[in-house]
Amino acid sequence: MLEIAATLRAWTAEGRRVAVATLIGVHGSAPRTVGAALAVDDTGRVAGSISGGCVESALVAECEEVLAGGPARRRRYGVGDWLEPGLMCGGEIEVLVSDLAGLDAPAWHQVERAAAGLDASLDLDAEGRACAADPVVSLVHRRPRDLVVVGAVEFAVALCALGARAGFAVTVVDHRATFATKDRFPDATAVVVGASGPWLAARRWRPEDAVCVLGHDLERDTPAVVAALRGGAGFVGAMGSRATHERRLAALRDAGVTAGEVARLRSPIGLDLGGSTPEHTAIAILAEVLAVQHDASARPLSATSGPLHR
Repeated sequence: MLEIAATLRAWTAEGRRVAVATLIGVHGSAPRTVGAALAVDDTGRVAGSISGGCVESALVAECEEVLAGGPARRRRYGVGDWLEPGLMCGGEIEVLVSDLAGLDAPAWHQVERAAAGLDASLDLDAEGRACAADPVVSLVHRRPRDLVVVGAVEFAVALCALGARAGFAVTVVDHRATFATKDRFPDATAVVVGASGPWLAARRWRPEDAVCVLGHDLERDTPAVVAALRGGAGFVGAMGSRATHERRLAALRDAGVTAGEVARLRSPIGLDLGGSTPEHTAIAILAEVLAVQHDASARPLSATSGPLHR
């Protein structure tokens, strides 16, 4: 339920009663992982998903029964048949359906933390209440990964929107106040007007963070690339033609960047998807970011074997 914490907080702030179906077990192939959740409030609104559509209707009915006064319950769904809901992917899932009102104040504090984009954790028992021992599920929420976009260009507008939708906390950095505005980047967590190099150098980075340099000023962008490579961001990419890439490499060598540091730079940035519009380019960039972060091959699934989800 922590993945939809913001919605849960908003609904309860309206005075609504809410039931939550939480995925607590996955056996074999399934569309979602443990912790996925679906919520229903007492007006009939639905948020979230458990299976990508296979058993959602059945879970809405289960949530409505809980809201009507029924007890918490655990339900299993497998392949099923034409008379009952089931999973098309052939796996089996177990779901806990409970009333959100069963959470005490410390547990609700964890929901609030998740809704605020902070680290949170919550152990639930078979009744959907917080517990200290023998939980049926342990939920963990990590604060969003940071995606820093250097250069307030049109490609950055598209990447900011797409990255925010994918769950990143996006920060846009540019020295030009005319272009670096919240109006142009409404989905950004922050828009910073200033020199990108010093700003990036002052940050503390995590391996799951990404920096995408999309500017067209080699003199200004090189300090940003250096700071990102040396700061420890897990993904560092830079936009430009192959000729620009060669000039960038020369500038990095002049700045004292080592061969090992240069080897971490993804440039030209993005997967080869064939598109050239800002939107298509943003998809190609974000696809490479996700492939690197998940240590995935970026090959078509039709050309791979084994489980689709790790």
